[in-house]
Amino acid sequence: MGAVSSSRETFAAALDAAISDAGLTLDRVREHLAARGVSVSRSALVYWRMGRSKPERETSLRAVVELEQVLGLPIGALTSLLGPQEQRCLRQGSRTPLLERRRLWPSVRPTALEFDLPPEDDVRLRSVHDELVVDDEHQERLLRVRVVCEATTDGVTRMPVYYQTEDITRPPPRFAAVFCCRAGRVRKDAGGGLLVAELFFDRELAAGDVAAVEYELVFSRGRPVLGYHRRLTRPASIYTCQVQFGRTVPRSVERFERRDLAAPRRKVERLRLTDSRVVAVAARDVGAGIIGVEWVW
Repeated sequence: MGAVSSSRETFAAALDAAISDAGLTLDRVREHLAARGVSVSRSALVYWRMGRSKPERETSLRAVVELEQVLGLPIGALTSLLGPQEQRCLRQGSRTPLLERRRLWPSVRPTALEFDLPPEDDVRLRSVHDELVVDDEHQERLLRVRVVCEATTDGVTRMPVYYQTEDITRPPPRFAAVFCCRAGRVRKDAGGGLLVAELFFDRELAAGDVAAVEYELVFSRGRPVLGYHRRLTRPASIYTCQVQFGRTVPRSVERFERRDLAAPRRKVERLRLTDSRVVAVAARDVGAGIIGVEWVW
């Protein structure tokens, strides 16, 4: 094996010292990373620590960003020791903490492979607005979604859209309309209640370009709905959600957040309905994970 470059030695030495100072085993380091939505193999950490390899892939670079926090290091303590190409990738948006798709949609992998879906951080979410209409029989009728996003790299042409119904006795929803974009392939997993679709932008986006897309989903008849939530694989600068109820309103409504599907509810807050039977949530700088509302009829 050839000699390792000094940049690798410096990164490896810094990582080795930080892990030793933190008093964590590699397994504990991996657990902390997993809690932050980043998966890294034990062998990768060993190789990085020994200087036999360095982080290069997008997911690995995100892991280094999270390692700085896990190990109690200043921002840039490890990332500043990476090579020029890796530093450029970080500047282009890999510092955005993401969640793997499978942690929010466990059954998405076959469709993701079929569609060859682009990386989630090809775009930054500037704002996401959800508007759900619940009818007089307590059922979902219509969901309107508006997304404003910014490309983080050149050549961005599409973004994936997901919807997971909690009521698997009915089929997933269908697209009723799209605006400022074009719907591509759509796949529905009736057994799991998952809808996956491609939305193509009206034009190819270069890094820094901003686009707004809108779409509507309609639902078939099913069971009374008990809540609505948005699953975010990457942060959103602004998130808003409005639920319009019919003539009968819930007895109570709560806002909540979750890190992923397995995590407990947090930031729980009781909400009040307006005189027009609307409940609303508005939040800034929402991290990757789940945010939504639940109610009791």
